[in-house]
Amino acid sequence: MMVERDLAQEQREAAARDKADGWVSVFVQWIPSMLLSVVMLGAMMFGMYYIEHGTLDITQPIVNQYITQ
Repeated sequence: MMVERDLAQEQREAAARDKADGWVSVFVQWIPSMLLSVVMLGAMMFGMYYIEHGTLDITQPIVNQYITQ
């Protein structure tokens, strides 16, 4: 009786472990990394734009002498 109960418990735990080994848990783990990457990429793009144009205001004319229209 005790062995059967332990065996059933082991089988339930094994099934739970197998169920948790899908791609969803891996994808959920990568969400913070993806968000951080997107934020950093956006900051780099804004930084490059600011360095080249001197402002982040897109309505201003381009004043950098090395950038021609």
